[in-house]
Amino acid sequence: MRRLLIKQLGSEQEADFALKILLTHLVSAGFGEHRKGHLRDYLAKAVRSCAKARLAEQGGLDEEAIKQRCAELIPESKRWLILWRDCLLDRAWRALERLEHQDRTRPLYTILWTSTIEPKSTLDELADKAEARTGTRPEGPQVQQFKHEAKAAFAQLLADEVVETLEKADKVSVKNEINKLGIGSAFHGLNVEAKEPA
Repeated sequence: MRRLLIKQLGSEQEADFALKILLTHLVSAGFGEHRKGHLRDYLAKAVRSCAKARLAEQGGLDEEAIKQRCAELIPESKRWLILWRDCLLDRAWRALERLEHQDRTRPLYTILWTSTIEPKSTLDELADKAEARTGTRPEGPQVQQFKHEAKAAFAQLLADEVVETLEKADKVSVKNEINKLGIGSAFHGLNVEAKEPA
């Protein structure tokens, strides 16, 4: 949200002022009628509202100019969906990295991250990266096994992130959200459960 507000308002400082408006609103009003549906839709509307409020506070723009400046801040905006998708992916990567820190003998994050950014890496190269990062060197078949386990773990973590953002988190809703965000490739060939939100 902050990145989008910086773009719309022109500076980090103005974005932070707008986010203060948002936080004040959330604390005072709660989620209100927006509890239903998608968290991303609610946040897009909230970001738009706080950006408009901050632009109005700044003065110098008429209502039409404010509306044009905030035109991109709508739930179905391509830019918003990309930022939302990137946020969910970042959260899933960080969760996988935390799992690796909990058990250094299972370098799932390192193996999957390396094979994602360097897809031509050999199993030996993946083992080298894992050893350099964790102190544990998996060998041949174990690297391949970790790679498969890492893909499954990442997909589950990503699905969990999606579930947390939906009011109705049944299989159809989760699948629709995954498709809308364009993250379906993370799930190819894997069986992932749509867990109920906490």
